[in-house]
Amino acid sequence: MANIQLNIYDINDKTKVEKTLEAEGYELMLGTVEDFMDIIDIDKLGDEKEVAKMAFKGYKQLKPLIMDIFPELQDDEYKRIKVSDLVRLIIQIGTAVVDQLDFIKSSKN
Repeated sequence: MANIQLNIYDINDKTKVEKTLEAEGYELMLGTVEDFMDIIDIDKLGDEKEVAKMAFKGYKQLKPLIMDIFPELQDDEYKRIKVSDLVRLIIQIGTAVVDQLDFIKSSKN
């Protein structure tokens, strides 16, 4: 199961992490995986620039996906996520998707 983390930065000091949200042991739901796969090309997860491009392209679709993973995330906090952290988050989610698909594949054998 995935351990996914997201930093929320202080509204006045954007270098200071106000809090870190964790979805430890979070098992992605099929709908979340489906939405994620509509936005992100899993084969390009190793290239942060490509991930950033995909994030900007699917930006409006990412918010509900992130809110699904972190239900305690507030709208005002969402605005205090750094783009670099968003890219890392997408990579974490992508890794979780791949791990879960590998787990399903290996459990069938």
